[in-house]
Amino acid sequence: MFLTCNASITSPRFAAAIVCCLLAHVTPSPVAMADEDQPAEVQSRVVFCAMGDVPYTAEEDQLLTKQIADLPGTAEFVVHVGDIKAGAPPCEETVYQKVAGMLRKSPHPLFIIPGDNEWNDCIEPDPQQAWRFWTRHFMRFERGWQHDLPVFRQLEREENFSFVRNGVLFVGLNIVGGRIHDPDEWKRRHAECLDWVRRNLKAKGSDVSSLVIFGHAKPVSNHSDFFNPFLEDAEKFGKPILYLHGDGHRWIHDRPFAAKNILRVQVDQGGIASPVQITVTNDPKEPFLFDRRIKEPEQSEPDANSPSR
Repeated sequence: MFLTCNASITSPRFAAAIVCCLLAHVTPSPVAMADEDQPAEVQSRVVFCAMGDVPYTAEEDQLLTKQIADLPGTAEFVVHVGDIKAGAPPCEETVYQKVAGMLRKSPHPLFIIPGDNEWNDCIEPDPQQAWRFWTRHFMRFERGWQHDLPVFRQLEREENFSFVRNGVLFVGLNIVGGRIHDPDEWKRRHAECLDWVRRNLKAKGSDVSSLVIFGHAKPVSNHSDFFNPFLEDAEKFGKPILYLHGDGHRWIHDRPFAAKNILRVQVDQGGIASPVQITVTNDPKEPFLFDRRIKEPEQSEPDANSPSR
């Protein structure tokens, strides 16, 4: 079941946002106007930015602040794909408060999904307390901005979200890397994530041109109970799909899945490069364009004996 739309409008535009939410279920979103700088045959549908695995150090606190300030005006929204801290230090609430304050400076609505460093890998305190910190400071984070994105949340798992923008379906999922802290929770969460994707495809798949899924984890065997059945859904969908994630810190752009309509991109760790700008186009041959906007930090590579990331 879908949770009600939560477009964050406090002005007279509120009524328009509600209408937008209702129409999102029954009509395809309009295709964006052609960009003047692009050929007429290749038009951008949506432009957004994504980042992940940041900040890990005091230096990266400063770097993230600058990256947020430098976000391009062309972006409609931003997504942080998880890991707001390094893996080794304790999961103290002050860290969640600090990063939330930094991300709230974004000029665009910002969505965030959980990473393992701030949840299931936490030992001091335990994952349950760490999850309470995360939900307290990051749940429905995009509500801090006025926007007209018709956002829906999964009733069973509120951190999972979806919305349609200009004929593109966006889905955020709680799929993390790291340790399996609770096998029953792990299995149940993957089943609920799969169900959320399927419900969105059933409701909106025929009306959209492409699908973008946000997760934290690089796909490995620990996630096969989600990805293996999802591949069947992807092949039935038959349109371009982007799985965008963090976790591995270094840029990857490939097609590792049997369903070749899925493009996998692993974003650069925030200490390595600026947030990537992604353009979703109407071109089925090149539906996703990436501008990594790389600005290498003025620091050396981390020492092999430095704390785990």
